[in-house]
Amino acid sequence: MNLKSFTSMLLAVCLLLSLFSAGASRTTEAATGLPFSDISDKYWALETIQWGYSSGLVKGYQDGQFKPGKTVTEAEFLTMLIRSYEPEVTASTKGNWAAPYYNRAKALNYPVKSYTALASRNQVITRAKVAEMIAAADGVNFSGNNAIRYLLAFGLANGSDSNQVSVASFKGSQPLTRAEALQFIKNFTDYGAGALLDRPQEASDPADIPPVADR
Repeated sequence: MNLKSFTSMLLAVCLLLSLFSAGASRTTEAATGLPFSDISDKYWALETIQWGYSSGLVKGYQDGQFKPGKTVTEAEFLTMLIRSYEPEVTASTKGNWAAPYYNRAKALNYPVKSYTALASRNQVITRAKVAEMIAAADGVNFSGNNAIRYLLAFGLANGSDSNQVSVASFKGSQPLTRAEALQFIKNFTDYGAGALLDRPQEASDPADIPPVADR
C-alpha cells in the first residue's frame, strides 16, 4: 500500500469514527435530555442532574462529560448551595472567584473553614461537612453526627443506603461527588426551609432531633 492510499484510508476511518461518535452523542442526549456523553438514561441521579443543569447550577466539561463521580471542593459546594436560592450572588472577576459566596456564607454564619484560608477552599469536602452546611441553611446549628442525624430525620438525606438509614450508612467521612452534591441541594430545595436561613450562634439542642439509628 502506497502512502497516498494509506492516508486516504486513515482519513476515511477518522471520518467514520467521528460520525459514530456524533451519532452516539445525539442518541444519549435524546434519551436523557442532557448534552453529556457519560450520563445514561439508567443513571441513578439522572433526574437530579437534569434539574441542576436546567436550573443553571452546574455545567458540563469541554470534553462533553458531566463527570458525576468527580469530587467536589468546599468552594464548589458552597457556590451551588448559595446559588440554589440566591442566583444574584455571582463569582468574582477579581481576586478569588469564590469570595462573594464566602462573604454571603459568613453573613449567614455558615460553618465553612475558608473565610480567610484561601488554599483550603480547594480541598475536597466531606459528606459530614455538607450535612453541617445543609443543617445551617435550614436554620439550626448542629455539627458532626448530630448534623447527619438532622438531615436523616427530616428527609434532607437518605444516606448511601435508603434501606438502612443510619448515621453509619451516611458515610460522613467520604468525599462528596458532583452527583451527590446536586442531590443534597435538590433535597434541600424540595424539603428544606424554602430559603437560606441564618445559622444560630448557639448550638441547637440534639434532643430536638427525632431518633435516628447510629448503625
